[in-house]
Amino acid sequence: MANQPKATFSLSLFLGGFFVLWTLRATLFYAVDESIACPTSRAAYADLLKLVVWVLPAAAFGYWLRDTPPAKYLGLSVVPSRRNWLLCLTVTVVFLLAVTLFEFTIGGKSFSGARLSSLPTVLALLQLVLSPLLEELLFRGLVMKELMTLLPTYLANALTSLLFVGVHLPFWLSHGGLTQAMIANAFGVFVFSVVAGWLSARTASIWPPTFAHIANNILSSLLVAHPA
Repeated sequence: MANQPKATFSLSLFLGGFFVLWTLRATLFYAVDESIACPTSRAAYADLLKLVVWVLPAAAFGYWLRDTPPAKYLGLSVVPSRRNWLLCLTVTVVFLLAVTLFEFTIGGKSFSGARLSSLPTVLALLQLVLSPLLEELLFRGLVMKELMTLLPTYLANALTSLLFVGVHLPFWLSHGGLTQAMIANAFGVFVFSVVAGWLSARTASIWPPTFAHIANNILSSLLVAHPA
């Protein structure tokens, strides 16, 4: 592993470039997304951008700067033990039940499969499966892994989660502004990210946080607000 000052500099440079580029994509150049009429094509374009801007640079970072094969560096080739899988699945289920209880009692939501069932299969796979994997490969595969070499695990997880919220802010602010709903959404994303970070730190694998991310996205699609 690189010494701490060099590791800090390389990670800061990487994240700075990434956030500048993604902010431009989510604001100035989001008109490209809006010009794509087909939802499936739009989702495919969005995932392609995540592959190019999030994942490939992360793989190159691990290969060139950390001298580690990308699959190993990003946690793709790390398979958790059966015991760890059971623990991670338990934590994920408890988290999802807590979210459901909160949304039912405080958020005024209930289950509805209408939105999820209306999605074409390819669109559902792009939005609910592939996109979470691509996001986890950067934030748990690279960002948290790097921060854990510089900070205690709990601080690395908290900072990663703040950055994970931060990557969503340019789109939220430019398309909806600073609203109570946006703040609540940001808090929910932060809490989820903390759980995903714990799963990643526990196993050093990308698969448990990715599974939790997919399950969380599916749950979000099933929870709808009661009509006023």
